[in-house]
Amino acid sequence: MSLFSDYQPVKTVSPSSAEEVQEIISRANRDRAPLVPVSSGTNLQDTHLPSVKGAVAIDLSKMDRILYFDPKNRNAVIEPGVTFRQLKKVAQTKGLRTLAAIDVPEDGSVLSTYLEMMPLFGWTKYHPWEMLTMKGSRGDGKSFATGQMSMSQDRPDKYSWGVSFAQVARLFCQAQGTLGIITAAAVTLKTVTPENQVLFFPCRDIDQATKALKVFVATEEPHEIFAVNNVYLADLLSFKVPADFPPWTVVIVIRGFEKDELSYKVKDLGMLARQMRGKLSTSLQGAKKAGEKILAEINAPGGPAIHKNSGQGWAPVVTIATALQIKNAANLFPRTSGAIMLPLQSGGCFYYQPDLRYREGEEARTRKVYRDTCEKLLKGGILFPRPSALIAGQVAKRYPDNVGLLRSIKKAVDPENIMNPGKLGL
Repeated sequence: MSLFSDYQPVKTVSPSSAEEVQEIISRANRDRAPLVPVSSGTNLQDTHLPSVKGAVAIDLSKMDRILYFDPKNRNAVIEPGVTFRQLKKVAQTKGLRTLAAIDVPEDGSVLSTYLEMMPLFGWTKYHPWEMLTMKGSRGDGKSFATGQMSMSQDRPDKYSWGVSFAQVARLFCQAQGTLGIITAAAVTLKTVTPENQVLFFPCRDIDQATKALKVFVATEEPHEIFAVNNVYLADLLSFKVPADFPPWTVVIVIRGFEKDELSYKVKDLGMLARQMRGKLSTSLQGAKKAGEKILAEINAPGGPAIHKNSGQGWAPVVTIATALQIKNAANLFPRTSGAIMLPLQSGGCFYYQPDLRYREGEEARTRKVYRDTCEKLLKGGILFPRPSALIAGQVAKRYPDNVGLLRSIKKAVDPENIMNPGKLGL
């Protein structure tokens, strides 16, 4: 059962190969049966659940092979059932690491997490190039591939490209299954660094937090940088935030291969902190081993579990917004709400994820609060790139031209509208 969906699949099928996926889609076109793929069910807004009655779930978890691993070029070709834990175990043997997503646990599907464009801690450093090219079956049952994956090559390093220019692959992002099912994709890996330092910059208000994110990320020195309010910070560090603690904290992670390299970065960032009338710190009062806990979370996120106490639910609101829009929206959420911000486009806009906390038995009330709050956010110009099923209709009304274009693309590759019907990705 889910806060975000009223529907459950009528049955589940579990393919073990790309050929079986293609066969399932072909039969569904013949029978006009709606399909909803699921790899791990760890999406933040339960986007793996149906939005209509009578849907068939395609459980892709059995497709869990790492088809190709290239440590020299730091790439891997994986199936949708491969989890972060599985890929990380292989990558670590060669001194590599995966790009982990905020609030997606280790048993989450790597491929589906990247397709859903769940925010990655490393976006500020590497931008959204965690996925290169892909192949799969379109909604009409025909196979397709992008970039080098569509070419016939016999070289052992056939997937060792730098950056893919097959931008058509981006059409298939935002939702595994809406235009087709991706059965394999090439993902990037990063080098493990021996020196890693976590810095904290307490902020007196949300204005200073967004400004600090812009200033610090402009140096291109942080590998990971985000800002959290006190509720979210308490979840991350498992400590009770003092009453006099600043309401927001910017968290910066710098990485390198030598201590001197990091010391130069600390000096640069420290100077900028002083210019903003603040101070960088390597610790937080009352929070033991704060830096170690942050690094552990980035390496292996705990997922939604870190935000849930006994008998409490957690509903994230996934948006993209400007600094001014975030400031105007802050008072829409109660003091019990957590929030995290990640700078995008060098701070031109932000991934902004406030949340609602509720007690068991309050789902109906929380749904109404969620819808009403999201409507106010929409009126304020805030974008929902991957709307939950609860607000897909509201978002579609707000952006009719965009949605019309998306529907025309979908009709070309999924004429029977059997893939993820009722869902929306902008």
